[in-house]
Amino acid sequence: MQGRKTTTRAFRIDETVDRQLREWAEREGVSVSFLANKALRRLVEWDMYADRFGFIAMPREALSRMIELLSEDEVRDLGRWAGADVYRAFTTFMFKHLDLETVLQVMPKLTSRYTRAFEYEEKRDGSRTVIVLRHGSGHKYSLFYEEVARALFADLGGRGIRTEPQENAVVLEFSNPPKTVAAEGVSVGSRHGLPSTDKAARPRNVPT
Repeated sequence: MQGRKTTTRAFRIDETVDRQLREWAEREGVSVSFLANKALRRLVEWDMYADRFGFIAMPREALSRMIELLSEDEVRDLGRWAGADVYRAFTTFMFKHLDLETVLQVMPKLTSRYTRAFEYEEKRDGSRTVIVLRHGSGHKYSLFYEEVARALFADLGGRGIRTEPQENAVVLEFSNPPKTVAAEGVSVGSRHGLPSTDKAARPRNVPT
């Protein structure tokens, strides 16, 4: 695979930052340029928007613990609010518009990469896309992100979203845009194209 195009830019940084970069690079076995590019990419892809939008850093274990203290109905209410009032607004703030592609950039791709709230997997065949959010934090955590996804993806492009909460994961399934040309791809062996890791709850449809 061809790598990304790069450019050379010179700028000044504090001596302390330079020393810490060199120490981390040596410890991790990578170059200083790699670490600097990684930090700058996070800045322009996430931090510049998240900071202005009021996001705070929180360990996943802390969020999971707080969710466990709520009833299932309260967890679902919290997830619906987060999806409809927070993530939809945040996506619009970042991209200036809201559609399926921008939503997929923010949640799950960038959220997975920069908050580590879950691990993100995606499979596509000719007509369907299956996304799995793996987290390892239990059933209520799955209910929370199921409702986030249902509220966030609702009414985007007229395609129904199917959701399936599992013990340590959430499965999302939706149809690809009509312009997608069917081709040989991943065989959808199970109902959602990925093997279930536990006994799943009944899938729910988001009305469109």
